Amino acid sequence: MRALKDGLDRDSTDTLAAPLRIAMHLGFLLLPTVGALRAITTSDTPKALAITTAALLVTVYALGAERAMRRPSRRADGTLDLQLPAGGWVTAVTVVWMGTTIVSAAFVWVAFPLFFLVLFALPRVTRVIALAIVAIWAILTPLLAHEQWALGIGEIMGPMVGAVFSLIAHAVYRRLLRESDRNRRLLAQLREAQQDLADSERRKGVVEERQRLAQDLHDTLAQGLNSIVMQSRAAAAVHPGAATELDGIENTARENLAEARRIVRDLADRAGESTLEQSLRTVIAAAERQPGAPGLELRVDGSARELEPAQIETLHRGAQSLVANVLRHARAERCVLTLAWWEDRVSLDVADDGIGFDPATVTTRAASGNGPERVDGGDGLRLLRRRLASADGTVSIDSAPGEGTTVGLVLPLEPAAGPETTAPAEPRAPAAPHAAVEPRAPAVPEEAP
Repeated sequence: MRALKDGLDRDSTDTLAAPLRIAMHLGFLLLPTVGALRAITTSDTPKALAITTAALLVTVYALGAERAMRRPSRRADGTLDLQLPAGGWVTAVTVVWMGTTIVSAAFVWVAFPLFFLVLFALPRVTRVIALAIVAIWAILTPLLAHEQWALGIGEIMGPMVGAVFSLIAHAVYRRLLRESDRNRRLLAQLREAQQDLADSERRKGVVEERQRLAQDLHDTLAQGLNSIVMQSRAAAAVHPGAATELDGIENTARENLAEARRIVRDLADRAGESTLEQSLRTVIAAAERQPGAPGLELRVDGSARELEPAQIETLHRGAQSLVANVLRHARAERCVLTLAWWEDRVSLDVADDGIGFDPATVTTRAASGNGPERVDGGDGLRLLRRRLASADGTVSIDSAPGEGTTVGLVLPLEPAAGPETTAPAEPRAPAAPHAAVEPRAPAVPEEAP
């Protein structure tokens, strides 16, 4: 009985109705026992027959209830879906009960827990019919037992009161069920609102931190480098003999000043961003301002998913590095960034129609520190792999001399919770050199060093 109760009480809704179910279970255990004792002591019913019928009734009820508890579920109207189907089990219990009342009228009191079983287990229309049948049979049982066509007020009112009470109890249960479901929905909405607020505060913190970093870089590093440039120019005028060395200092400081200003501008541009797509458009906008930039395009496949700020930062920096490589070395006419959302990952392909290179040669030379200029000596790719690996991501390279290059970045995501996320339908075609660049499906990811 304890296991039977635990099976029914697996959620908060069932816990609210636990007293009703306990009463039903105890009724089917105790009332047949009491009925058998009364049949033996107050009538000439054979002892073996009374005990056998009572045991059969308890057994049929317990077997069906135990099977139902293994797969408890609930219909839309709040009744238990007992997977028997329920109608077959309730019919069996009812027929056995009717048989026990024919053996002895003392078993008529089992009608009270049977009322609850009918109401809890059967669909709406069926339960009304079954309740009426049980009530009528309970009223007629004394007639069959006494073999007379006269009923007292108690014999009529008892089953009727029991049926009405069970209806009221079931109505209360249904009300509790609706309130519990409503509270559960409100709690889910509250949690969602709290999560949205936390995400908003986190994004606000990221924006404020970027603005602070941009201001600090501008006020310290950029101003310091600018001062070095001005002082080196002044020193060159005073010390002509050191002009060569001072020119080197000035050029280095000027290059680093330009880089510092680019970082400040990038941080300022990204201060209002909240999505990966916006971040990538910032990369494209910055690249398009460079002289000799190829045609740049961003394509998006699938439905966007919400990412952590660290994931956005990882892909943003990766795109920034790859686009910078295209500008410096690819001699490309077009470059396409393709952002693709999948069920369990997000991928970013950067494809160009430039001169291409041999990835195997780059990997070998990068390891020795003698890589080609095409990919910054291999350091850029090595750092990119390291950045992606720190986020459990991968980097893949698809390139050949004269055939353009596609570099794919992939980050894992938690599987989508609902059907609204749509993954790209088909793989993408390879890029053709000096033609309209089509992003390719990522190659087999290489292991990060």
